[in-house]
Amino acid sequence: MFAQPFLSLVIFCLTKATVDLNLPELEYLANHLHSEECRKLVASLHFKSYEKPQALEVAEINVSKDIPCIRLLLHWNSQPGEGKGETHEILQHRLRQIGRSDLADWIGKTVFHQLGEEMMEDLKHPFDEVLNATETHEHVVTPTLFPTYNWDVTEWIAFDTICWGFVLGLSALALVILFKALYLLIKKKTKKRTIPPKTYATLESDASSESEDLSQTTYTFPSK
Repeated sequence: MFAQPFLSLVIFCLTKATVDLNLPELEYLANHLHSEECRKLVASLHFKSYEKPQALEVAEINVSKDIPCIRLLLHWNSQPGEGKGETHEILQHRLRQIGRSDLADWIGKTVFHQLGEEMMEDLKHPFDEVLNATETHEHVVTPTLFPTYNWDVTEWIAFDTICWGFVLGLSALALVILFKALYLLIKKKTKKRTIPPKTYATLESDASSESEDLSQTTYTFPSK
C-alpha cells in the first residue's frame, strides 16, 4: 500500500541524474517497451562503443527479468559512468539500434520541446533568479560585534542643527552686506543734491571796475 508512494519518491530523486531527461519521459519509455526490448536497451546502454555491441545478446542475458523496466532505466540514469551526466542522445541512439526508432524520435522531440519551453520562460523573466537571490541575500542576518542602528530620516540630529545654523548665518551676512550697500548708495546721491553751486565773476564786471579805477587816478607831471 505504501510501497508505491515510496517508490515514486525514490524515482523522483534518482531522475535528477541525466542532463535533460526527467521522470515522465523515462516512465513513457518503460511503458512502451516490451520486457525483452527493455533488457536489450539497458544492456546496450552499458557499452561505450558507438556501433551496436557484438556481445549484446550475452549482456542481455545478464539483465534480470524480475526487475521492472522503469527501475532498470532509473538505475542506469543515476549511476556515475553510465547515464549520470549524459544527455538524451545516447538513449536515443540505442533505441534506434534495437529497432525502436519511433521512441527515439519521440524522446528527441519531447526533450527539445521541453528545452524550448524552459528557454522561452527564461526569456520572459530573465532577472527572476537574480531578484530571488538578491531578496534571499537581503533577509540573511549576519552576526556582528557592534549593535546595528536603524537611522530614521525624519529624526532631528545635531548635524541638522549645525547645518541650519550655518545656512542662517550666511543668509544674515548676505542681508547685512546688501543693506549696507544700499545705504551707501543712497547717502552718496543725497550728498550730491545738497552741495550749493559755486559762482564766478564775469569778465565784463572785472573790466569795468578796472576802467573806473583808472579814471579816478590823477597823474602829476614835473614842470620844466
